[in-house]
Amino acid sequence: MSKVLAYGILFVLALAVVASCTVGANLVATAFGFPSIFQTGTTTAFNRDTAAATDTEAFSVSFPTVVGLAAFPSIAQTVAQTQVLTHCDFATTTETAAFSYPFVGVGGVSIPGFGFGF
Repeated sequence: MSKVLAYGILFVLALAVVASCTVGANLVATAFGFPSIFQTGTTTAFNRDTAAATDTEAFSVSFPTVVGLAAFPSIAQTVAQTQVLTHCDFATTTETAAFSYPFVGVGGVSIPGFGFGF
């Protein structure tokens, strides 16, 4: 039983030594220059409006006759008016955005460009 106890203590001691060791690795840069992110957006809009208005009027006045004789002539007027309006818009926009960062390890993070001092 004493051998099992001795081996158990040695195993636990070895586990404690392994757990207290720090192991790390840095990634090797594989990009040349500044890694960049580009985004381009284009918007095109077309709009057309049409409006129409029509105004039709009719007016007439007849005066009575006196003993078969017309004292005043009859008056009649007819009006026809139409208006048409057409409006057309066309617009296009283009936006471009770019973001670059130097591929250098900064701070406590081993991935270059993403440390930002942490």
